[in-house]
Amino acid sequence: MLLNEYKVNESDKCIYHKHLNNICTIICLYEDNLLIFGLNIHVMNYVKSLFINNVDNKNLHKVEVILGFKITKS
Repeated sequence: MLLNEYKVNESDKCIYHKHLNNICTIICLYEDNLLIFGLNIHVMNYVKSLFINNVDNKNLHKVEVILGFKITKS
């Protein structure tokens, strides 16, 4: 992720973030899972494609529950 200009969060080394042209994207890695957060769907799809093309993965779908928390889109 550092190669794609993402910066690691100093408080939690599993969180990466990138700010470019007023667009923020956050990637959270834990165990063998990841979450991509952002407000621009095109940027999020690009980040998703980086993982699809570079990491052996099973499924990249919308998350509904993570660590016991229900995720909703608003």
